[in-house]
Amino acid sequence: MKTFTRSRISMLYVILIVVLLAFVSISNYIASRNMESEGDAIVNDSIPISKTTNSLLTDLINQETSIRGFELTGNEQYLEPYATGKKQLEDDLDTIRIYDKKYPTLQLIMDTQAIPAITNLQRFFDSQLELIRAGKSDEAKARIAAGKTMMDRYRVIHTSIEKTIVQITEDAYQASLKAGKTSRTITMVGGIIALIAGAMSLFISFRAIHAEEELRKSEENYRYMAESLETQNEEIIAQQEEQQVTLAKLSERERDLELISSYQEKLTGYVELKDFLKHTLPALLNSLLQDAALVVMKRESGGGASSYEVIHSIGYPKEHIQVHQKELFGPARRVFEEGTNLIHTRDVSGHEKGVHGGMSHAVDHYVPLLDDKQAVIGFLLLTSYQSSVFQENNQRLTKGLVRQFGLAFFAQVMNDERVKQAAHLAELNDQLITEKQLIEGQRDLIQNILESAHEGMMMCDSEGTILFSNQRMSRYFGLNARIGENLVASCHAIAVETPGFFGAASSIEALINGTHTHLTQRFGFVLDDQPQHVELYATVVSEDTEQQGYLFVFRDRTEEERVDEMKNEFISIVSHELRTPLASVLGFIEILLHRELPQDKQKKYMETIYKEAHRLSNLINDFLDLQRMESGRQLYHFSPINLLPTVQDIVDQWQDKQNHNIVIHQQEAELWVRADADRIRQVFHNLISNAIKYSPGADRIDIYLSAVNGKIVAAVQDYGLGIPEDAHDQMFSKFFRVDNSDRRQIGGTGLGLAIVKEIVEGHDGQISYESTMGEGTTFRIELDQYKLSSMDGKIVIFEDDDDLAKLIQIALNKLDLPSIQLRSAEEGIIALNRCKGEPILFIVDIHLEGVKNGWDFISDLSRHPMYYQTPVIVSTALDQPHDFHEKEIQKYLKKPFTMERLVQVAKNLLDNKKSNAYVFPAQDKDSLSNTLQRNGIDVLEMKENLDMIEVEIKKPKSEA
Repeated sequence: MKTFTRSRISMLYVILIVVLLAFVSISNYIASRNMESEGDAIVNDSIPISKTTNSLLTDLINQETSIRGFELTGNEQYLEPYATGKKQLEDDLDTIRIYDKKYPTLQLIMDTQAIPAITNLQRFFDSQLELIRAGKSDEAKARIAAGKTMMDRYRVIHTSIEKTIVQITEDAYQASLKAGKTSRTITMVGGIIALIAGAMSLFISFRAIHAEEELRKSEENYRYMAESLETQNEEIIAQQEEQQVTLAKLSERERDLELISSYQEKLTGYVELKDFLKHTLPALLNSLLQDAALVVMKRESGGGASSYEVIHSIGYPKEHIQVHQKELFGPARRVFEEGTNLIHTRDVSGHEKGVHGGMSHAVDHYVPLLDDKQAVIGFLLLTSYQSSVFQENNQRLTKGLVRQFGLAFFAQVMNDERVKQAAHLAELNDQLITEKQLIEGQRDLIQNILESAHEGMMMCDSEGTILFSNQRMSRYFGLNARIGENLVASCHAIAVETPGFFGAASSIEALINGTHTHLTQRFGFVLDDQPQHVELYATVVSEDTEQQGYLFVFRDRTEEERVDEMKNEFISIVSHELRTPLASVLGFIEILLHRELPQDKQKKYMETIYKEAHRLSNLINDFLDLQRMESGRQLYHFSPINLLPTVQDIVDQWQDKQNHNIVIHQQEAELWVRADADRIRQVFHNLISNAIKYSPGADRIDIYLSAVNGKIVAAVQDYGLGIPEDAHDQMFSKFFRVDNSDRRQIGGTGLGLAIVKEIVEGHDGQISYESTMGEGTTFRIELDQYKLSSMDGKIVIFEDDDDLAKLIQIALNKLDLPSIQLRSAEEGIIALNRCKGEPILFIVDIHLEGVKNGWDFISDLSRHPMYYQTPVIVSTALDQPHDFHEKEIQKYLKKPFTMERLVQVAKNLLDNKKSNAYVFPAQDKDSLSNTLQRNGIDVLEMKENLDMIEVEIKKPKSEA
């Protein structure tokens, strides 16, 4: 302790005080700087980054809105925000890159997500602009959805960036709090040291009273330093409060950006104006903190008058809104006249005071809505019941949002107009297409009429220039290639190649030159080595009294000439063929009348007369048959025919009359066709006759009969002269006969094959032939094969009217029994003889398709040993069914039985089969009995009801 002198203790006290003050000052300085740096970090980094990222979104939205406006209006003024936004975007990206290295998380999001998305959007906007300027608006519109999707993706990235910035801000705020904590720790340590120093000072004061003055000075210095420290603490607290205010502003700005983003999203993507206003106005009110809004549009009417319409309103009482007004006053009128924003304060009344009645005044903000020429087309009215005007610091945002609304509104108005115009144009286009189709249809109809006409048609103007020529005219003289040339020159050129046309060319020239006033002329020429005959006549084509030109018609008379030639040939053939047998008949009769002849010669002459008369009769019959067939008056009685016995019978008739051996070749035992038996016999007689006549040097004729794929094929083959190639096209023509030296002695009229063809086609069949000169000819006939029906266990309906038979079958469906239709009695007789199971019921019409009628079938049935007891309903005229509708070519005869009655009678007969009951329509009993007796049916008893007669018949004699 000896070393602790007062001077040393005083020196130690001074040193401790100085060290303490220095430590406290330095610690407060460090804490202050630390808090300032952290606060500066928040202000200098977080706020600029947030502002820059929001500016990026605003730049992209401005570009999108600008492109959309330009797309809808085509006005280059809408591209000014696009260019400004694009340049601002580059500046903002450069600003963001400054903070990338400082904040790795931000750098990662920007490099991997934000910048690629911005680049894609820039490319998309550039490509959209190129498409619009290239006039590909439809393709640009089709890509709008893709651009919206890309924008939505960037908004998601933007949200991530905002979250990152918020995290950076929170980190900075935590660092600031940490700095404050560090400052308090240092201050507390300094306070402890101060307490220690105070204790030491008390200790030293007791030990060094003589140093009070120096100590007092030191205390004053310490007080000064303490006051300085307190001042610094107050400054730190103020900075903390300022930082809290800054954070509040950032939060408010974030909320505003979210509102703006939500609002801007609602500005695009609407088809109709009402949908646009319905969604955008609420978003605008939320963004601007306004209470009500409405949109007024100026409407132009006829005569230059104008009216005003409230097209949408929100937030106002309904009774305060007048949708249509002829005239505006006050601020509303000034908006249209001045085209500037106006603010008007007014007192509220009625429901505008609110539920609580606390609203006293309102502030109306009138905003003009402009078109692409900056003319006022309407105005937007925003009303606030809370504040007098927009906040000063919010006016820039308000102007931007309102301007964006105005641009989007005009774009939507234009879009609505375009939609209406497009709909109108579509309607006009449909009308135009309809009219065009009508005109084209009329043109095509006229063209088809002219082209399908059998006459050649040609038209020229009054000067003789060819205007039109149809296909037939082109086929005659090739005038299609001369359209536009002079008709007279063309006709003389044609006359050089076709001498027969020379007279017509001269007549046409005289008509056009005015020498002749009308033209009718006949001439002939050769076309494709065939003679053609034409009648030419001309018609003046005029409109009102002005002559337009001439229409020349070339009527084809070739067929008429051919008919005339055929008629002359027919007269020649008929006169020769009729006179020859008639001369023989007359000659031999004259001999018999004027001479006395032996008995044998008289018989010989009489046989010759009979033969020639028979020949004459056959010739006349052929003429009459062909005439009936060609006029459609030939009746065919169709019935099932087994072709084998029919052909065999015909062959047997020919075997004894000539030297040819006729052989039938067949594999099947039965070949059934549905045909007219007499006409089929006529067909085979003619074919065999031709085969015999045209094979004079042969002794054999083969007939082949077969069934192939549902067809019955009959071929008659001879081994004679054959048919020349040039005669093939006329083989089935009337009166045609092959004329050469080999056939000079072969007689005939040339009608046989024509008759055969008519009969075969009348049976829906086909006839063809194959021939080789010197080897012979084969004629082939194809007819549909007929399948015999089975009536085993069925209701059999004899009816040749298919529609009526079908209606009867439908009515009988109530009995749940199978049924079949037969068209002729011959079919029924054949099926009855082949039947193996008992039929259920017969419904017989008397007049049927074949030669036989219903009585013939009933007669055969009554004599059948097994099925004579089968019930029969006879009807020649059944009543009209309820669901039957008469047609123009199909009339229905009213008949005794209705369908319901028919079903009832059938059911009664089927329920009681013991009696031999035949049911007939109500008629004279004696007449019916005589009819049955004539058809071999013996009657036991007749029971007469109101609408029918039941007949019980005797058993067949074989069963007696």
